[in-house]
Amino acid sequence: MSEFDTPNYADYFYDVKSEGKIKLARILLISAYVVFGLGLALFLILSSVPQIVAVVPLLVLIFYLCTWRYVSYDYYFVFQSGMLELGKYRNSKGGPRKYPKLRIHVKEASFGGAYAGNESLAEGKRVFDFSESQLSDKRIILLFEKDGESCCAIFEGTAKVAKLIASFCPNAGQLKGAQFHG
Repeated sequence: MSEFDTPNYADYFYDVKSEGKIKLARILLISAYVVFGLGLALFLILSSVPQIVAVVPLLVLIFYLCTWRYVSYDYYFVFQSGMLELGKYRNSKGGPRKYPKLRIHVKEASFGGAYAGNESLAEGKRVFDFSESQLSDKRIILLFEKDGESCCAIFEGTAKVAKLIASFCPNAGQLKGAQFHG
């Protein structure tokens, strides 16, 4: 029996939409690639060895490969035996890699519910936002304590994880039967 067959297991991987800070960072990086390439080409043309301009596309490609991964990633969650792990997911040379950012013991969460952009629910001092999009209506919010301060985690939900959170968290009854991904 694998972990996928257990009743207390759910996982979901989802792309982050290009909006807000990520969109701005992507635009700035593309502008940096263009400025870097044109500036280096202009400098080499004006210098005494303009033949080296042929290397500029290779240098721009190296710059791209070293920096684009910071703005191109996916989010994931894994719910297993009452623990919810949230993080980033990237494909690398060695295969797909998970970078966990947050682990929550769902039984200790003070509230769990559907999140539709209500700012009053996000009353935690620290907000961990793992949303696919700020316009998504299929998000779940969990309020919990971490290091003595109130925090909230916002992430994309599935029907299975909503049912599991509702059964583990004492104040998450409204999640049962709610519409989410899958």
